[in-house]
Amino acid sequence: MPTDRALVDLSWFRTHLLDEILPRWRKAACTASGLFLPHLDRAWRRTGDVTGTLVSQGRLLHNFSVGYRLTGETSYRDAVRAGVDFLDDEFREREVGGWNYRCDWNGKPIETFKDAYGHAFALFGFAHASWSTHEPQATYGMLGVATTLPRFRDEHGGIVPRLSRDWQTRTDAERPVNSQNPMMHMFEALLAMRCGMEDAPEQFTATIPHRLFVCSDRPLTQGLPEFYTEDWRPLPVEQGGRVDIGHQFEWAYLLSRAADLGYPEAYVGWANELLEYGMRVGYDPVEGGIFANADLNGEVIDRSKGWWQQCEAARTMMHFAVEHGRDDLWEPLAKTIAYFQANLIDPEFGGWYYSPTNRNKGSEWKVDYHVVGMCEEAIRLTEIVGDEA
Repeated sequence: MPTDRALVDLSWFRTHLLDEILPRWRKAACTASGLFLPHLDRAWRRTGDVTGTLVSQGRLLHNFSVGYRLTGETSYRDAVRAGVDFLDDEFREREVGGWNYRCDWNGKPIETFKDAYGHAFALFGFAHASWSTHEPQATYGMLGVATTLPRFRDEHGGIVPRLSRDWQTRTDAERPVNSQNPMMHMFEALLAMRCGMEDAPEQFTATIPHRLFVCSDRPLTQGLPEFYTEDWRPLPVEQGGRVDIGHQFEWAYLLSRAADLGYPEAYVGWANELLEYGMRVGYDPVEGGIFANADLNGEVIDRSKGWWQQCEAARTMMHFAVEHGRDDLWEPLAKTIAYFQANLIDPEFGGWYYSPTNRNKGSEWKVDYHVVGMCEEAIRLTEIVGDEA
């Protein structure tokens, strides 16, 4: 059975990103005010919702920053500058600090709670904008968000998902459920800071994996749970506890990249365990791609194959194949690429569907940041493979 990297054409990802993905998002989402509008139908038409969130604004800042880094085109630089201005001028809450969660395109705050996941993506967007354009306002915004992150810490070393506008109370007080997801994206955003700044402040980059991986009584061979009780015990299945398979791949990639940036070699060990879990439990060897969710015992409970899970699985497989010599991953990577090319990419209007049954192109959650991250990694790895040839 062939395991050679010739099974996968990594050059496809550059063309896909620069010719098919980023130009459509730039045309559809950018506005004169600087707010990016993410709500798009299958034909890339705006649906009428003129609001955006910290998540959508930060993710699209990342996308357009990558576009500018790769092409040098002024249209991407202009989009980044306008997006940074809106994020810093309109989303920022100057009275009590932090950033409001949702604004309309006139800058009116619509939702003013303090969201950990949203702040992670505000930092992520500012960090990539600073890295790409070196604009002072992007760097200022990045450092401003970074100083707010410790306000989300709880007494157990974890992250409170959401707080009131004045930072005083959890907004989920009736049923306080914690999630690893905001912690993962804070970790991702802090790594982006480190990529762009040699002297980036550490904040608590190292303490996030410590809470999830060192302090856990559950071995990573059983997967990293998605949800936790208030004191960070895995949420029972009967209360909605599960393992999100896509996040196993996403963490594996981030931990490996962190080790590349100088974090402890133990991160690679954790990454390998999460990757092995994802491949063993979530990979579909028949059709390619990965399934959505498993229970805490490793049984798949949701066999759907959403767009973002396939991107994260593909990015991680290609990363480990090239960076860690995992030749056994080339074949499942090739099958996963074939799956999403056949089932998730729109042959008529271009871009990615949410899923084979939901063909809209965008929302506040789907702005193809996972697609861009996958393609960006493929482009980086193509340079490594080329150097080795």
